[in-house]
Amino acid sequence: MSLSIEHDYLSSVHLESRPPDPVAWWRRICDVTPNLAMSGGLSHDDVEALGQLREWEAAGITDYLAVHEECSDGDFVAEHSHVRFHHFGVDDWGGRRNPRWFDGLVATALEVLAQPDRKLMVTCWMGCNRGPSATYAVLLALGWKPLPALRAIRSARPIAGTIYAADAVEWWVRRNSGNPEQIARARQEVDRWFDRHPLDLRYVIGKIGSRTG
Repeated sequence: MSLSIEHDYLSSVHLESRPPDPVAWWRRICDVTPNLAMSGGLSHDDVEALGQLREWEAAGITDYLAVHEECSDGDFVAEHSHVRFHHFGVDDWGGRRNPRWFDGLVATALEVLAQPDRKLMVTCWMGCNRGPSATYAVLLALGWKPLPALRAIRSARPIAGTIYAADAVEWWVRRNSGNPEQIARARQEVDRWFDRHPLDLRYVIGKIGSRTG
């Protein structure tokens, strides 16, 4: 892994800070790579959730990695689909993520993605913070550089706040024996990318939160 500073302009992307119709993006399948996708979680309404599962299956999803702790869809998925369910639930309180969370979910994701006939879906409830941040950690472990990975996530899913990305990049630098200076530089690099690519999360979450199900 290269720990050198990247030039932000190489990984810039022009998107609105208030994406049109965030609700339309909520449960949309957003492919980051051919075998790695993001979305919002399955609906609490069984009919809608079943429809989502069928869409996922049609898109080639074989594995579902859920990172929201407020609910688990494992029993529903097992009853209605052959999609494999993996759960690494955490809250979305905004504080630092425990490195062990990244360790567990990334190990599972890499095991899935090592098999070319499998495709992984990563979700949190809204698909704004925890899910994209988990996806970001997976991309880093797959060899992506920090800024291109952020660009890929935001390009695929304009409502992705990915607010735990700095924690993810710190986790990855530490796992590669980075020193404190490299860790600080990597976090700063990520923070500056977000400064240059703002997303009005209050607006996005407010729009999605006004919906139920």
